[in-house]
Amino acid sequence: MYKMKYISFIIINLLFLSIHTSGKAQENITEGQTIFKSRCASCHAVDKRLVGPALKDVYNRHDEQWIIDFVHSSQTLIKKGDETALKLFDEYNQTIMPDHKDLTEKQIKNILAYIKDESTQVPIVSKGYVPEFTKPYRDKKSIIDKIVYLNFDEPQKPIKPEDTVSWVLIATIIVLLGVFFYVIAFLNHFMDVYVKEIEFQKKEDGDKNNIERTINR
Repeated sequence: MYKMKYISFIIINLLFLSIHTSGKAQENITEGQTIFKSRCASCHAVDKRLVGPALKDVYNRHDEQWIIDFVHSSQTLIKKGDETALKLFDEYNQTIMPDHKDLTEKQIKNILAYIKDESTQVPIVSKGYVPEFTKPYRDKKSIIDKIVYLNFDEPQKPIKPEDTVSWVLIATIIVLLGVFFYVIAFLNHFMDVYVKEIEFQKKEDGDKNNIERTINR
C-alpha cells in the first residue's frame, strides 16, 4: 500500500512538472514571437527569404552563442573577420543588420524558441530566393525582355563608389537621355515653326488671289 502511494506521488509530481515546463516553454515562445514581430519581421521570415535569410532551422545551422553574438552586433563579428558572418554579409548584398544590444540572451533564446516552434509548421525552403508567385516573364530571354522585365540572372548588388565603370555607364545613359529629350523638343519646336510658316504662306497666297480678283473686276 505504501509503495503504491509512493509511485502515485512520483507520477503526480512528474505530471505537474511536465505541465509547468510545458507552460513555461509556451510562455517563452509567446515572448519570442512578440519580440520577433517587433524587431525581426521587417527583414526576416521563418519560411521565406526577405531582406535577410529564411530563419527556419537557423539553430541547426549556427551555434546558439554565435546567433546571440550576431543578433547583438553583426558588424562586430564581420569586423573581426568571422567567416560565417562575412559570407552572409556578402550573400545579402552587404546589407547591414541593425544591432540589438538591448536584448538579453534569454530574450534571444526565446526568439529562437519561437523560430523552432514555427519551423515545425512550415515547409522546407530551397536554398536561394523562391518567390511566392510565378514570374510571367520567366521564359523571356532576349536583351529587351531582360531590360523591360528586369529579368537578370546575375546577383544584384549595390553600386560601390569605386565602381567607375558603372558610374560612367549611368552618366552616359543620363546624358543620352538628355540629348534624346532635347532633340525631341527641338523637332517639336521646328515642326511648330514650319506649320506656322505654311499657314502664313497659305494666308498670304489667299490675300494675293483676292487682290487679283478685285483688280480683274
